[in-house]
Amino acid sequence: MSTDPDRLPDDVLAALRQGETIEAIKRLRAATGLGLKEAKDIIDAHLHGQPLSFPAPAAPVDATEPVMAAIRRGNKIEAIKQLREQTGLGLKEAKDAVDALAAALPATAPAGHRPAIERADSSRGLSWLVGLLLLAAAIYTVLHYFS
Repeated sequence: MSTDPDRLPDDVLAALRQGETIEAIKRLRAATGLGLKEAKDIIDAHLHGQPLSFPAPAAPVDATEPVMAAIRRGNKIEAIKQLREQTGLGLKEAKDAVDALAAALPATAPAGHRPAIERADSSRGLSWLVGLLLLAAAIYTVLHYFS
């Protein structure tokens, strides 16, 4: 592995010499923790002879209040978007972090959310009402027909 932070790791360079661009991207991501797009951009720059620009290492995920608020609202997409903007994480890494943060929160239902059991009870009551009305209509029809 190379020690120069502005140089690609040796195993990444070896994959590129063998014409294995996808493998080089995988190895660069494994070595640096970069997102897919960032790693691909660096490999593309290297292949085109452009100077390499490695992003600053991301700090450990320390979610800010807007990220946590979005998670509490059940809006993971917004949380992922904000986390990516704040940390520079790739999409998969931000999604994994948001999923982990959400799993660590106590289970609370979003505002306005009714549990499925409650909804099932109210729909069951409606089914009984419809059934009772159909039964009454059948009894009325039978009585009216035979009288």
